[in-house]
Amino acid sequence: MDSFAATRSRVQGLEGRINADPERFRVLTGERPTGLLHLGHYFGTIRERVRLQTLGVETFVILADYQVIIDRDTAANVAVNVREAVLDYLAAGLDPARTTVFTHSAVPA
Repeated sequence: MDSFAATRSRVQGLEGRINADPERFRVLTGERPTGLLHLGHYFGTIRERVRLQTLGVETFVILADYQVIIDRDTAANVAVNVREAVLDYLAAGLDPARTTVFTHSAVPA
């Protein structure tokens, strides 16, 4: 079996387990807020986050603002990018009652 076929088989098995008992699963995912989100973000990850949230998977989305501060020449637009990302998440269907969205800088540890 080639690696693509093996991966497809594992994904199908995982999908079956998620559908059978979504509460057993937890997802941590996110972005670095380096700019505005675009359709690639939606089709690449956000739509899947909404789907998993709707199934009942515990979902956490981090906006890694500290990472932007340390790996960019300027952090001038980070706050605006964070705000716009949260608005885009809401517009795409992420529900703050079911999905935890937070910034890296909000984690005291």
